[in-house]
Amino acid sequence: MNRNNRHTVSLWTLDLKEIVMLPPQWFELLGDEERLHCLRFRQERDRIAYVAAHALLRCTLSQTLGLPPASLIIARDSMGKPFLHAPESLRLDFNISHTAGMVAVAISKAGKVGVDVEAVDRKMMPQHDVSAFGMSHEEKTELASLSEPERSDAFFDLWTAREAVAKADGRGLSLPFSLIRIDRARNTATIPEHESSSGSNWSLWREQLSSLHRLAVAWPQESGELKRMKPLFCNEQLIFPCNLIET
Repeated sequence: MNRNNRHTVSLWTLDLKEIVMLPPQWFELLGDEERLHCLRFRQERDRIAYVAAHALLRCTLSQTLGLPPASLIIARDSMGKPFLHAPESLRLDFNISHTAGMVAVAISKAGKVGVDVEAVDRKMMPQHDVSAFGMSHEEKTELASLSEPERSDAFFDLWTAREAVAKADGRGLSLPFSLIRIDRARNTATIPEHESSSGSNWSLWREQLSSLHRLAVAWPQESGELKRMKPLFCNEQLIFPCNLIET
């Protein structure tokens, strides 16, 4: 770890596999708009994941900045990327991702950050053409040479990495995934400079959170390294702990 860039990017994950009903204390941490949005989910597991992600984000931002969770005003820019209404001195970049059974929050003190977590469903793995997912010719050749389950593991690895880079870039799904080049051996990604809005070179953190979940985080290469916070596991009695931020 580079001491000069310590805490450049901090990553938390929250395992929700034991949660079957939404804890009310999590809901109380949300802002008004977030509370309204969570009511749109038809499936309880989707509602739980949404609320958990936003509650965890508010707790980590609260402790990072020393402000009450309810006082934080979180909005979205024109491309849908969330940001914090705050004085310049308190401004951070952050990103969240949630899927069935898992939540991830990344906070950056230096530069953009994107995170993606996916529930691995091998039924979603395309059997033939993966071009729609932005895969390069080389990647398609590599995938075709692998056997199951190696093929699906590699596919979700590449998919989450591209999602994380697109979110860090700020354009999300409007950024053509075919522009993103992933080097899994070096844990890096690039976007052609003339196509880049926030930077062309990205560092990657890739992790298998469980047998069912893959995660990737992306941040600018020149901004330092990632600090992996202790993974959180919870049950229905959990109130987010006060020691989320390590000293």
